[in-house]
Amino acid sequence: MTTTDRVRQSRLLAIIAIPAALIVLAGCAGGPTASPEPTESSSSQPGAGGGSEAAEPGENEVLTIGLEFKPENITVPVGTTVTWTNGETIGHTVTSGAWGEVNESTGLRGSQTPDGLYDHALSAKGSEGDSFSFTFDEPGEYPYYCQPHLTMNAMVIVEG
Repeated sequence: MTTTDRVRQSRLLAIIAIPAALIVLAGCAGGPTASPEPTESSSSQPGAGGGSEAAEPGENEVLTIGLEFKPENITVPVGTTVTWTNGETIGHTVTSGAWGEVNESTGLRGSQTPDGLYDHALSAKGSEGDSFSFTFDEPGEYPYYCQPHLTMNAMVIVEG
């Protein structure tokens, strides 16, 4: 392959890769994440009322905010029920299982492997199904992630 062919091939890949990456990122964003006015169903849940910037998780609660789980790691004693609440106007999943190494420059995980312990789709904030709870009865480290959003990786650490 000549140098000219390599340059043409590189340009062609850039022409294809950049728009494809923008389409993927736009799909993950799912539109603006500004919070709607609180409703009875959203304001009655811990940490779910108000704007996403001000939302803080309650005790044993994880929020989805800014395409992240907050807190990223939560430590609880055996027998604790952890509740995930969607703080965004887009859907997410809470899927138990291993996720691959995260690229430091992009923040994207390399892989995901569900383990079947739980896999729940969270509806948009304020909608029925915008929270999910699971009780951890055994000590250990329980990684989980959001299937469509490769920046959302976290861990529940259960101490005995």
